[in-house]
Amino acid sequence: MAVPGWLEKVRERAKAALAKPAEHGPDIDVTQFDITTHVDESAAIKAAERAGVSVRVPAFYIQADSAYFNYLSKIPGIEVYRLEEFIEANRDLAKDYVWRLVPPDMDKYTAVAALRGVGGYVIRVKSGVKVEQPVLACLSIVRGGLQAPHNVVIAEEGADVVVYTGCTIAPEAVGLHAAISEFYVMRKAKLKFVMVHGWNAATHVRPRAAALVGEEAEYAYYYANLAAVKTLQASPRTLLKDGARAYSVSVLLGPESAQIDVGSVAVLDGADSAAEIVSRALATARSSITMRALVEARKPARGHIECSGLLMSESANITTVPLLAARHKDASLTHEASIGKLAEEEINYLMAKGLSYEEAVSMLVRGFVTTDIHKYLPEWARQYVESVERLIIQKAL
Repeated sequence: MAVPGWLEKVRERAKAALAKPAEHGPDIDVTQFDITTHVDESAAIKAAERAGVSVRVPAFYIQADSAYFNYLSKIPGIEVYRLEEFIEANRDLAKDYVWRLVPPDMDKYTAVAALRGVGGYVIRVKSGVKVEQPVLACLSIVRGGLQAPHNVVIAEEGADVVVYTGCTIAPEAVGLHAAISEFYVMRKAKLKFVMVHGWNAATHVRPRAAALVGEEAEYAYYYANLAAVKTLQASPRTLLKDGARAYSVSVLLGPESAQIDVGSVAVLDGADSAAEIVSRALATARSSITMRALVEARKPARGHIECSGLLMSESANITTVPLLAARHKDASLTHEASIGKLAEEEINYLMAKGLSYEEAVSMLVRGFVTTDIHKYLPEWARQYVESVERLIIQKAL
């Protein structure tokens, strides 16, 4: 298809950033990863099923590497596109939603996504549409190489939807995942987004995400990393307008020698807006985890940060970097941060109640990873998050 003029300008901006490293995290040579042009359909479907995504649901998107795509929506009021299809069918509309929140010249990872990225989903929920059925998506790496999809979720005014994305990789594959995700939660809309990453110890992961939460809208975001990864660096940004609410939760498991640097940024740009950022990290083996969080209040607004780390190994390390920035005299911002290990007295207390050592440790870890995200989710999503938490506990012990 002919490239729209606005997209050409995006690509010109990206070219200038191809050598620009990210502000945080290890630097990666993006030129060593090629695009995979063929993936077997059965391998793609199996990868999606491992991530909890089935083609038997009414709305889904499946992508394997940059080669296999399968998507549809049978839910009235919800449209699911592949990015290129959305741009071709909605050229004027697309420029309002693609590369609006994430700048293509942020760093080399956004640049390579703008210049070489293929696919990604666009999920559009029409005004006033409220659905119980989730929209499911899977982005998998099957053969390896570069995967840089561009995802867009649009919840129009008054809409209410849950989107789940599972990302995974074949055990033998080596790859770079550099997904771009943009979320638009319009006035009085509600978006609950659940993302679960299950990579391998040879994968570099550099997602870039941003959300715009409109007036009186609600945005709940849950992210979990539950498998080994070579390096992971991300810092999603949320901008809130008048009366908007955002609740962001990250649960990070650091297995083996994983290097993880994950942050969250919330900008309170509207009066009476509120944001809470919660990060929980469990560092095992020789892993290294950095949790960053920033809440900036530009108007009378409320924000809170909670960063908690649990060291499960003498060779692991955790760093927390919570930051608050008040630009208005009526802003109310708070934070708390803690890093430690399981308290022996708590383990002994539970053992005195009849639990075994393993049961006591498991109970304490379960209490650590459980957050308030459950109250924001419908029943099916709560059950899924609980299953993710159980898997994280199992792998951490």
